[in-house]
Amino acid sequence: MIQEESLQDRAINAAAKLAISSQVDDFKTLDVSVQSDPAKLLSGELEAVEISGEGMVMKQELRMEKLDIKTGKISVNPFLAALGNIQLEEPTEATVAVVLNEEDIKGAFDSDFIQEKLQNFAITVDGKPLTLDAQQVDFSLPGEGKVRLSIGVLFRETGETRQVEFTAIPEVQADGTGARLREIEYLDGNELSPEMTQALLKKCEYLLNISNFELSSGMSVRLRGLRIVPGQVHLDAHAYIEEIPQG
Repeated sequence: MIQEESLQDRAINAAAKLAISSQVDDFKTLDVSVQSDPAKLLSGELEAVEISGEGMVMKQELRMEKLDIKTGKISVNPFLAALGNIQLEEPTEATVAVVLNEEDIKGAFDSDFIQEKLQNFAITVDGKPLTLDAQQVDFSLPGEGKVRLSIGVLFRETGETRQVEFTAIPEVQADGTGARLREIEYLDGNELSPEMTQALLKKCEYLLNISNFELSSGMSVRLRGLRIVPGQVHLDAHAYIEEIPQG
């Protein structure tokens, strides 16, 4: 690793930071570090690119406490890179780490983006069509690797509202697109039917869809690991990157 940042690296870092910041609504901190060897850059090779941010708010109103993306060696257009414009000559791979705070997830359930997902979903129970709205969603991390959800469920056909509360354990889906909730345990005895439970879980799982945290259409992310620590959810993923965001 080159210890002293060159003027060329500074130009690349600044341009990449500007481009990436355009992909998010807000951030507390955002750092982009391009590691290069001048001789190798002439032939179109960068040693690595690291992107790290805190308090980043995605376009979908989802806030991340931390985001870290690290690539290995990448092939770029050397002439554009010298001007601070990173254009990949071929796709590259990277590791991605996301930290979500309990309060961030709780707030996401109140966002317009997620609220829209929780309204007006149709299911069939015992051959009868029903339309449900999920209201007043409260989220917490009670420990033991679990999440807790308290949800008011409105049945549009009857106007009836039922309050349900349950814990679940999230696990990575086999295809890596996100996480699913398993080992559902209702806490108040007000259990929903299997059909309603599955429909509700599918909506709630949308928050853990890893595509919510992709910085551009040229980035495809697959979830590899998920762990819960006090007050936080940690997501570890692998990214396939076809292009770096351009300002």
